Amino acid sequence: MTSNIILILSSFLGYIVIFLALKNYKKNLIVNAFLLFIFFISSTRLMIDGIAEIYNIADLKTFSIKSNSYTTLLIPCFYLYFKYLINNHKHFFFRDLGHIIVLFLATIERDFLLLDKIFDCKLNYYLSQFFAVYVIVYILMIFFILKKNVWNKKATLSFVKTQNNLIRKWTILFFIAINIFVLRFFLLYYKEYFFYEHVYIEPTKYLWVTGLVWITLFIIILSNQDLLYGYSYLQSESNKTNSDSIGNNYWNVNSKIKINNNQDQLLKEKISSKIEHYLFELNAILYNNSYFRDPKFSMKDLAQVLNIPISHLKFVFKYHSKLSFSDFKKISRIQNSLELINNNYLATNTLESLSKEVGFSSYNPFFTCFKDVVRKSPHQYISSINSD
Repeated sequence: MTSNIILILSSFLGYIVIFLALKNYKKNLIVNAFLLFIFFISSTRLMIDGIAEIYNIADLKTFSIKSNSYTTLLIPCFYLYFKYLINNHKHFFFRDLGHIIVLFLATIERDFLLLDKIFDCKLNYYLSQFFAVYVIVYILMIFFILKKNVWNKKATLSFVKTQNNLIRKWTILFFIAINIFVLRFFLLYYKEYFFYEHVYIEPTKYLWVTGLVWITLFIIILSNQDLLYGYSYLQSESNKTNSDSIGNNYWNVNSKIKINNNQDQLLKEKISSKIEHYLFELNAILYNNSYFRDPKFSMKDLAQVLNIPISHLKFVFKYHSKLSFSDFKKISRIQNSLELINNNYLATNTLESLSKEVGFSSYNPFFTCFKDVVRKSPHQYISSINSD
């Protein structure tokens, strides 16, 4: 009974996550599409099996057992989810369906033996080996794509480092969960290799383990829903090149950070009516200035430029900004570099000289910071504007 409750609870949490994701689908439709497909298939399977066991419905049990083999289709979906997460694709590529179609056709053949009946080719044994190799290959592909593009991802901006760390932890946990699913798959379908004699294991055996893993994943997602959207949402404002609005991800007019310092509380009461104006001025400076070409340009200097007390400026960065002052300087330098690039600075200069022109010590930190802000390397950005 406990195992059935686990199945029902995991499917219920899965449907809640799906509902929340669909409610905000515009944030990143393509990345969600693969993840939601995985959530829906898994949750539905767990729901069907849980109801079948609780109410002892034979037809549902039979359907659950027969459909169990089709859950292997999730393996390429896991890979495609990570691929689209990393590359931040905005459009679906139909060629990617090939990852799923090949496995789907093999599953159909294994269940119905269509080619065996037509050509008497006895593919069933070889299909079992095919499934094993297919799953292992995709697990390895997932591992290498995550290791290269997520787990070792570099950043210079503190808020990007926080974002990268969040996604790194999520993908590690998700990858471990996938391996648990795969281990159960191998125990069910390749039991003759694990045991020296024939041991019958029902296809729904140990499904409660899968349910517990999904419960853990769904609770983590519900506690931090940004995980549903990946890099493109967490960093959605960092590639903007204008200062039309202060309503972006960098600033919070209404801060939710609790103030425990009496001096800060008094300062809040004093300048609360000026916060929106300060943020507007800071946002304008962020996108349109050349002050930070000077490496020695400090917060005190910025306070003088804005003609506001430095204590007010420190308060704003502490409670109303997602950027540290160091991040603010780096982003401003990148915006300055974009302006220079768009004004044909590189027609007579190199990227190395551009990096020093806008205030970086060398090209390497400029390159990393450029990718953090623009979501493209300098060469990719230059190619994109040249192709327009």
